[in-house]
Amino acid sequence: MSEQATISQGLYRPEPISLRAGPLRVDYDSGDLRYVKLGEREIVRRVYVAVRDRNWGTAPNRLSNTRIEQGADWFRITYDVESKQREIDFAWQAQIAGEANGTVTFAFEGQARSTFLKNRLGLVILHPIGECAGAACRVEREDGQVVEASFPVWISPSRPFEEMRAIEYAVQPGVWAELRFAGDIFETEDQRNWTDASFKTYSTPVRLGFPTEVSAGTRVAQSVTLRLVGAVPPGADAASQAEPAISVGAQAVGVLPRLGLGAASHGQPLTTAEIERLRALRLSHLRADIVFRQPDWPDRLRQAGEEARALGVDLELALHLSEEAEQELAQLVAELEALRAPLARWLLFGVGAGTPDENLMRLARARLGAYTPAVPLVGGTDAYFAQLNSQRPPAALLDGLCYSINPQAHAFDTQSLMETFEAQAATVRSAQQFAAGKPVHISPLTLRPRFNPAATEPEPEAGPGELPHWVTEPR
Repeated sequence: MSEQATISQGLYRPEPISLRAGPLRVDYDSGDLRYVKLGEREIVRRVYVAVRDRNWGTAPNRLSNTRIEQGADWFRITYDVESKQREIDFAWQAQIAGEANGTVTFAFEGQARSTFLKNRLGLVILHPIGECAGAACRVEREDGQVVEASFPVWISPSRPFEEMRAIEYAVQPGVWAELRFAGDIFETEDQRNWTDASFKTYSTPVRLGFPTEVSAGTRVAQSVTLRLVGAVPPGADAASQAEPAISVGAQAVGVLPRLGLGAASHGQPLTTAEIERLRALRLSHLRADIVFRQPDWPDRLRQAGEEARALGVDLELALHLSEEAEQELAQLVAELEALRAPLARWLLFGVGAGTPDENLMRLARARLGAYTPAVPLVGGTDAYFAQLNSQRPPAALLDGLCYSINPQAHAFDTQSLMETFEAQAATVRSAQQFAAGKPVHISPLTLRPRFNPAATEPEPEAGPGELPHWVTEPR
């Protein structure tokens, strides 16, 4: 069997192929392994190779010469890949094997055909959060020391496992899964920070710095081997054949959160028809982003105020302050005195993607509280939960915390997007652990990323009809 495909921006992606490695079931999906399971228990969510540029964008993979051999309880897969994007040109070959004893190996070897800067180049292994969060594990470090540990329950702002040679965790009573790595040092981060439903193990420790140069001719070879430790009891590999049952009850199970919209990004006034349709949604608020470094912010504020009145909702003002915050807040209050728009809350952000510091929070409380003491002051980040989690503002000085969500921070394929619902809920539960009982606000919730908070240099402009390159491939 052979195939040639460009796995880029959804141009072509063949259907996954279900395979067996002894008691394990696994899907092969266009160069990746997905959903390695023992019976109903998911062991590994995904294994793939990523070549990532200086801004964490992933070069698209062009596969060719794919060969798949399989039996009732084994498989062999090989294929060639070109990972190319702008200055990046890396060619590699993959060998994937599943054995009848339940061992699965994913290996690759490649060579740089150009000189380029990279933030990461190598294997990525995803562990499912439903099965792993809070689970005990054993980590074998590079120095040979074996450490008893556990996957974090609440989302970890730091890497839970570092300097790894292997990791193993229980999958059934008396049965453990061991993942052993070769070719580099590996570490694990908590991808729930970005609403990915996984813990991610990857090669090359972040402590070594990035970006780093890959010279033309450089060769890279890595592998990961999954094996089962312990005796698999008879029937443990059986998957349920029951059809899922869906029912809708008559009793309410919860209350919908207050839902609002952001002001239209095109900047044009809403039409009469648009206002009529939006009013029918019974919205709670209209978010307007006030970026004080943009000279036209007073015009945007006035337009948002007029549209909020037309929609019959309050304004949620997202304040992107700079080092001139005191002057900016004074100007804002003066504009609002004239506008007299109803306000739902303030969202207070620090400079860039960071959270506001204590001085900024106290200044905002004093200036904005003098204008509208009853309007809640909510602080956090315009970026992801990752930024809020690692730079937690003092909740005692705020009336709530906020952060944004989108399901495409790291991947855009349908399966990965659908997986994020589980992790989105996890961010809320984790935020509540340090919110001091204050409300948690998700603002905004978008399908696509609005910007790249991890960029180390200005992003190249996307062409007409194109997505930014850093959102077009799994990371």
